[in-house]
Amino acid sequence: MSQLWSASTRLVCSLVLTAVPALAQVCGSTEVLLKNDILPAVPSGSYAVGLVRGLCVGEAAMGVFNAGASCKVKAVSVMFGHRIGTNGITALADIEIYDGVTFQPNGQAQLGTLLFQLTKNSSNLQIQSHGINTYTLPTPVRVPSGRPVIGFRMLFTTAAGSCSAGYDANFCCDAANTCTPGRNILDAPGQFGAVDPAVYRVTQGPITIPLCPVYFNGDWIIRCCVEPEVSMTWSGNPTPGGVLSFVFYAPGEDGNGYFATLSGGIKSGWQSPWGLFPLDPDPVFDCFLGPCAVTLIGRTGTIGTGGRSFGGMAIPNSPILKNSGLQLYGAFVTFKQPNFTPWISVSAPSQVITIN
Repeated sequence: MSQLWSASTRLVCSLVLTAVPALAQVCGSTEVLLKNDILPAVPSGSYAVGLVRGLCVGEAAMGVFNAGASCKVKAVSVMFGHRIGTNGITALADIEIYDGVTFQPNGQAQLGTLLFQLTKNSSNLQIQSHGINTYTLPTPVRVPSGRPVIGFRMLFTTAAGSCSAGYDANFCCDAANTCTPGRNILDAPGQFGAVDPAVYRVTQGPITIPLCPVYFNGDWIIRCCVEPEVSMTWSGNPTPGGVLSFVFYAPGEDGNGYFATLSGGIKSGWQSPWGLFPLDPDPVFDCFLGPCAVTLIGRTGTIGTGGRSFGGMAIPNSPILKNSGLQLYGAFVTFKQPNFTPWISVSAPSQVITIN
């Protein structure tokens, strides 16, 4: 991305997108479309977008999303455009999916676990201008955190131009005249690495320049279709005397009953007549079905509007728990009330709760 520092070259150029509905990403009936861009889900007509001409071979555009709970990514898409809307310009891209990201105050991004990389399957994606290119994953990719990071890395392009001068066709952003932190990543290995263009500032001689809005504007036109899982998430302070909040998420199950509990492990779970329950039947599990149950708030109830219900845990202020490193996992089942069985759904286990 050496042309980034050239005063004569801007990464963002205005252009008109003549969107072809057939190329837009359409999700299945059980899936949710995640996107940050301001374009309609299925564009029709013409829309102004920004062409990031300076993204070079080896560099990547990435979108950061939040499904609200653990999910499976089914399909991904990216806008590849030409500066005057010419169709048929081709490029090859890799697809990368990460489990979340952590941003530093200066905008540097620490990507989570790499869950999928297309080139690891000795393959790549051919994309072409001028529209939204969609790829259906051969196998859904599970994102435990519920925060998929979808990346498209340029491998080869037939577009006119060069890395130093910029290319006539490249990945696009929506040019929405906003700089929202935490939603986009520009990955330029060997230069500044993976950064949030809404926050990161580059040095050019004696001055520093923000990437957005000088070189980047809006959000990448990157999207994904995800299927949210029945899942239990937590937040709060996992210390003796602390309080945790739980969210029980069961999409499409408004009005069903639920029952939640905790265990000390998820190595094997146990097989019920209605599916594998992911928590191990260990002494911690036995305690939360017995005397430890008094620490749980809302461990049973009704799934509310939007497929969500809420509970919590009051951690005993016991010296034995301080710095214990006790690990807990949560899960729940749903059922048609008033009967506890058969179970309709069994949630994925929560992220680990470590008591210290």
